[in-house]
Amino acid sequence: MKAAIFFMTILAATVVGVSDLSAEARSAKVEAAPTPHAGVAVRTYNYAAVSAEQLAAAKSEAEHIFRSAGISLEWIECRVPGGDNGAACTEPLLAGRDLMLRLVDRIPAHGERIVALGESMLDREQRGGVLMTVDLFPVRAVAGRAPTSLSTLLGRAIAHEIGHLLLGSAEHPRLGLMRALWSHDELRGLKPAHWGFSAREAAQMRQTLRGKSRTAD
Repeated sequence: MKAAIFFMTILAATVVGVSDLSAEARSAKVEAAPTPHAGVAVRTYNYAAVSAEQLAAAKSEAEHIFRSAGISLEWIECRVPGGDNGAACTEPLLAGRDLMLRLVDRIPAHGERIVALGESMLDREQRGGVLMTVDLFPVRAVAGRAPTSLSTLLGRAIAHEIGHLLLGSAEHPRLGLMRALWSHDELRGLKPAHWGFSAREAAQMRQTLRGKSRTAD
């Protein structure tokens, strides 16, 4: 069974009601891995027409997050309708290596204050998936209201969705990049927050990639 999973961010000026988690946040951090142990190729479809500069910065943010988890990211720009740049991307996806990222720009329903920055399609039986979508409309809105860098927020959102696909889970822990709610104070740096994966999450993703790579071979 395939199911879409979503993660949210608060657009209102209020803060998620949790206590100071600074000690827990520090304990949840994973030490940077000196050399990536596994790699993922992300086929990127830029329907939202994100500028090359902003997209490059967002990719750099996501790469930094995954490098600390011992995983390298490779980006493949795929051509979208009406565009001249990018590869045709008609080759079959390689199991355990290739993922697909769609960048869209969708106007939310009127009056929504909590919106999903992204979603991932998970096969619950296979505990994994290949397709994720990140929406530039709420990313832009949140970045403007926080305020924070659009590229940084976009990179974190992309990393979050890749995390769902590699972890094969819709779960959202209380701490780290994979938590469901990102408050304005966290985005501003006024409240302690860890924008990476836990040691357990990093180890699980590396093990999943190694296992799928052996199966594909």
